[in-house]
Amino acid sequence: MSKQFVKESELSYQKSAHSWIPTTVHRHTKSGLRVVQCKVQQPIYTLAIYVPTLPQNDTGEPHTLEHLVFCGSKRFAHRGYLDALALCNFSLGTNAWTYEDVTCYTLTTASEEALSNVMAAYLDHVLSPQLRDEQFVTEVYHYDSKGREHGVVFSEVLGSESEEAEVCERRMLQLLFGEDAAYAKSFGGLTRSVAQLTNAEVAEYHKQFYDACNITMVVTGPVGARFEQALEEIPSEILHSSGHDSRRMIPINVPEGPVSARVLFAADSRVGSVQFGWRGPMGSDVETATALEILLEYLTEEASSPLSMRFVECKRPVASSVVGYVKESIPTTMFISFDGVPYGDGEDSEGESGDESGDEDESDDEEESEPEDEDESKSDESGDDITRLLDEGYFAELLKIELERVYTTQFDGDAQALQRAAEQHGQRLAKRMESHADDTLQHTVGIDIVASHFATGKFAVGTRARIFDVVAELAQRPVKYWLELLKTWLLDARTCHVCTVPDATMSARLDAERQQIEEANAATVVDAAEHDQRIALAVEANRVDLPATVRAGIPEPDAGGTSALPHTQLCAEAHAPLAAVQVLRSDTQFVNVRLHVPMASMPEALRPFLALFQGLLFNTDVQLPVGAVHNGATLTEPLHISYATMDQQLAELTTTRGSSVGMGVEQFISSWTDEVFVVSLHTTPEKYADAVRCAVQALVFGSFVTERISTVAQNMLADIAQIKRDGESVLTACVARLSAQDQVGRPRWITNHVSLFDQERVLRQVVRDAASVATYLDEIRRVMVHAPGMFLSLGMADTDDAQQLTNTFVREWQTCMDAYSQYVPIAEQPKDPFAIPRESRLPQLAEPLRVHVTLRSIQASFAAICVPCALREHPPSEADFDTQLAQLPARDFYALQLLLELLHRTDGPLFNAVRGMGLAYGAYFELRERRGQLMFSCTRASNVSGAILAMRALVERVGEHWDEYVGAFEVAMARSALVFSAVDEQVTPGSVLMMCVVSAIGGFASVDMRNRWRAAHLRAVTIDDMRRVFDTYVRRLVDPKVPAIHVVLTPPGTQLEPELGSFSRRSLNEI
Repeated sequence: MSKQFVKESELSYQKSAHSWIPTTVHRHTKSGLRVVQCKVQQPIYTLAIYVPTLPQNDTGEPHTLEHLVFCGSKRFAHRGYLDALALCNFSLGTNAWTYEDVTCYTLTTASEEALSNVMAAYLDHVLSPQLRDEQFVTEVYHYDSKGREHGVVFSEVLGSESEEAEVCERRMLQLLFGEDAAYAKSFGGLTRSVAQLTNAEVAEYHKQFYDACNITMVVTGPVGARFEQALEEIPSEILHSSGHDSRRMIPINVPEGPVSARVLFAADSRVGSVQFGWRGPMGSDVETATALEILLEYLTEEASSPLSMRFVECKRPVASSVVGYVKESIPTTMFISFDGVPYGDGEDSEGESGDESGDEDESDDEEESEPEDEDESKSDESGDDITRLLDEGYFAELLKIELERVYTTQFDGDAQALQRAAEQHGQRLAKRMESHADDTLQHTVGIDIVASHFATGKFAVGTRARIFDVVAELAQRPVKYWLELLKTWLLDARTCHVCTVPDATMSARLDAERQQIEEANAATVVDAAEHDQRIALAVEANRVDLPATVRAGIPEPDAGGTSALPHTQLCAEAHAPLAAVQVLRSDTQFVNVRLHVPMASMPEALRPFLALFQGLLFNTDVQLPVGAVHNGATLTEPLHISYATMDQQLAELTTTRGSSVGMGVEQFISSWTDEVFVVSLHTTPEKYADAVRCAVQALVFGSFVTERISTVAQNMLADIAQIKRDGESVLTACVARLSAQDQVGRPRWITNHVSLFDQERVLRQVVRDAASVATYLDEIRRVMVHAPGMFLSLGMADTDDAQQLTNTFVREWQTCMDAYSQYVPIAEQPKDPFAIPRESRLPQLAEPLRVHVTLRSIQASFAAICVPCALREHPPSEADFDTQLAQLPARDFYALQLLLELLHRTDGPLFNAVRGMGLAYGAYFELRERRGQLMFSCTRASNVSGAILAMRALVERVGEHWDEYVGAFEVAMARSALVFSAVDEQVTPGSVLMMCVVSAIGGFASVDMRNRWRAAHLRAVTIDDMRRVFDTYVRRLVDPKVPAIHVVLTPPGTQLEPELGSFSRRSLNEI
């Protein structure tokens, strides 16, 4: 490059042990701004602008500035210009995130030209934002004449600051670094401090950290000459530096003071958490930091890991999960976190998760468990006192004893344990690089950018460029190395721990405090009309309003510049038990296996136990009968394999494995295909046969012993308790439950059986009488292995033999069936196994259903409104595809999809009506095709009634002033965003394989045919089509006569405005 930028260095990052990603670093000659180009061969391009930042107090200056940057810049003054530019250039708009020591501004696009078109304006917004007072009012904080507090940042912080994870992390960082350290400050802000922040302070913070000399831009994708030319064309004044160098050395001295704390968070359930933290090596010591990652994974990653077996997978669990990880701070920090820790008496350890409802007079109508022996209720077989788990120091002593045991026994006498852990770490890293190369590289380079700024003072990237070599070298280290690592960094090091304790009274206290604050705010208002007028003027001044001349100047890229992941889709010959085999060939080093088992014929009596079956699969003992194959030999005697041994075998044979009820992965919230059970494996070609054998044996010969049933059920109950604290998860669960009405004369929908509402009751009963459940689980397995219509989806390398891999699966399955005494060959397969019925499950409502649920665990509110919408994307019949395509039968489906994208885009009409007013953090429209619904939702609302009313007013305004909202420019933006979405869902081998499944279920013979169908419809959609679907469907959201489903979740003290209609107040147990 010439003129503005000079090449500073070249290097390569390992994509795998044998492949590399060429990387170049350029430096701006005048300002010192750097650009790191990572030439990843993929269909999408990412841009990240890294600004090293440190919080100086709890006002959230870094986070606040992150929001204000998008409101307009010196050279592009109009609010909304940046996102309009991004949306017109094959993206979903810009975004940003803030951590303790860095703020990052991101963009993902579908072409190099698109990325180049946005770059200069994006840099100008980051380096020269307007930071007007009016922007601060709506985007950060204000209160109205009644004292009620609003603002996007305020709403976001309000929804998170009293959450368990947030409270725990904040206190842990204070213990690790000292309360005066930058890492101990709240980079996101605390509500009371955000309320004291001023726009002038934010401007001063920008001056201190946001100079061009402090900034590095990282770009991934197959960038070339077009991008480099765009760099040179950036106006020099945008990249001007004032010389405000913010480089400094973060003090790394170990603080004096306490090493433990007990903190409270708002919740009514009886489980908390315990987190342990250590200071690690400097990030430049890549070998030690990586070794510690491997050690922590060995201790926690699998069900058979030492800490999992000791604390989670035991007869009476003292935690529902454990995770260990290394965090890239300065120095690095290491954590071991235990979630789902019982609080109170021994009854809690059986999973009594409590009712998070804020209604004091409501009680759980479930029958109480029988009282236990007093001694048994206080301690389990390991001697753990259940009542003391969240007392300071108690769990710490338990952990210390277990780590000392691991050390003394030299990893349970297994000299190869850490070698295998290192190899598994390398496989997981390779999978991440294949599935998320852009994110992984951005993260890796970002670590060095921050370290250069706050640790070394000298810019350098590439410390982790040879990470696969580092892992390979660590795999050869002797046991002595790993023992010394354990002793030095965990056993002998300063150990901090935080016990996070649920407090059922905190919500009421917080509500009372907020009420007092509102009253104090209102008392400062001299003239209410004048006060509200000032806010209204600020809102108006910050409104998105792009003049026609500005719109006309926005560049649009050539649609031919987008691409897709090269792949070949075909079908292999299917043999029993498979009705069909999908094959996807692409550039991958793995084999991705997805077995889909239809469950429509699952008897009603078995459906309540499907979630438990899912939890036990791969997590229970296995009893291999005579005739089964083990270690390459056919068994002549039965063989019992413990769950821990089975887990270890699967961990060695697979990179990932799992199962789900439906296509989704969320526990207790089934996806749109809930009547399909999915078993998935990710492995390497050389391990494929053994991995399939092991997985099929786990499915067919799993031994449902009482202890494992009870343990897994207890942990699932603790998980439910944690899910019930999260507003978004509870909202999703409530909407799903109220939207699926069971039908008389047929089994209840599986989605209702696996919901957290039903499962809490079912699992409590399982814990009381685990022995009685085994027969139901055995019967579920019998039904599954005999299910007609199983189909297999295989992702593989271009060089792999598809038929051979298919035959291997069939062979391993048949070997197991030959030894399975209850197996009867499937007589007949369905003609089309992908034709999963699409039946309406919506309740037949005569009037709107409005439900108000209060949760003690939340401080912000959440809401959803759902109306019936029967539009479908797929071809309506089995007639010739091209003949149907010519008729464009899904025109309304795509018209509505295009309209919703236009309305709820970043800085779009809905965004400005709700978020722009500071009423909520997020507001969205969503077409839920499989569920047959159109939905409006808002999240983390400081004024949920105001957010809903603002949506209603917007819909009315759009109907009255259609041309002001929907024109050629707006449609082009929305169409461009949907082009990006189509590319983005087909970027990696794994995502394309998933699209193969989705396409087939949707009635398309291939992903390419679905792409053709979508492209033709989107090209054909007109503004008249969009007006028609607006009147037909979107207006239903605001029509009081439409039998819509309304769900609002709020803190206990929140009152809904009468204009919303009459809501019935329910506890979660009544949903």
